[in-house]
Amino acid sequence: MARRVRMSDIADALGVSRTTVSRVLSGKAAPFRIATETAERILKEAERRGYQPSQLARGLRTAFSRTIGLLVSDISNPFFANIAWAAEQSAEQKGFAVIVGSSGEDLKRERAYVANLMSRGVDGLIVAPAGPDYEHLAELQRDGFPFVLLDRVFEDLECDWVVVENQGAARALCEALLDRGCERLAFLGGRMETSTARLRLEGYRAALRGRRLPFDPEMVHLGDFSVDSGRKGAEQLLKLPVPPDGIFCANNKILFGCLDRFASAPAEPWRMLPIASFDETPFMKVLGRPLIVAAQPEHAIGARAVELLTHRILSGPPGSPRMNKPFNHLLLNTEQKRFGI
Repeated sequence: MARRVRMSDIADALGVSRTTVSRVLSGKAAPFRIATETAERILKEAERRGYQPSQLARGLRTAFSRTIGLLVSDISNPFFANIAWAAEQSAEQKGFAVIVGSSGEDLKRERAYVANLMSRGVDGLIVAPAGPDYEHLAELQRDGFPFVLLDRVFEDLECDWVVVENQGAARALCEALLDRGCERLAFLGGRMETSTARLRLEGYRAALRGRRLPFDPEMVHLGDFSVDSGRKGAEQLLKLPVPPDGIFCANNKILFGCLDRFASAPAEPWRMLPIASFDETPFMKVLGRPLIVAAQPEHAIGARAVELLTHRILSGPPGSPRMNKPFNHLLLNTEQKRFGI
């Protein structure tokens, strides 16, 4: 039995993107400003190959699928899980369904997910990109396909994005530790390929500069945004001849790994060492140590991403300026009376 002709076969044969083929075959060439010559070539190639669209594709000729894709980097992270929940609730109110995927911080897996979601006929995408390469997203932009970046951004992509003010939040966290007397502040961060990791490191350095404290590379561990990375960072700090007197963890999973390693470390000075971190931590008040977190408005972020995406979907190709005003953060701590935050 002959294999069914797919859109990717037509795209590869003509040297155009799968998105362009999808738009033409779903009757949306004009709204997305696809050249008439290109559209005609695609239609002729589809006819020549005997392409038979699926039932979903037939429906797309006159209507949207009312489905959007949400691709996060780590669905096991409560931060992304809460955003996904909020996005589903918001999308449902607008008459859209959400297909959720997780790249696992793997760029190859991210590309495959994007291609898979596109083949399923989603109307738009919300993506928390793994980076550093984003050509697959740039291709979506060139084709006028609606998408919104979540948590991490690429400044030269003219698309909507939803984040918090990472550098300012990171600086505020570090300054909260410095205000309580810390002078040897350590930093456990993620991959510098991501904007969140770079901006949070810069916030740490800005806090040091503001207090005229030196930057010491030995006090910095750069891994990824994982529990294992937090453990390795804590292990590096345990080997220092002079320990830090405070630690800034760039996300909650790094914090979990750091605390897990310290659980088997000598009581002093590690048991009560003050720590700051991004993202709320379940039961943070019963951990028995000074802890400050920058709480991101996860539900507002998820709802805003859906709002921006559905606006682009229903309004046609991007034409208005991108919308990307960062959200503010909220500092929470286990010693509110002492910190006064």
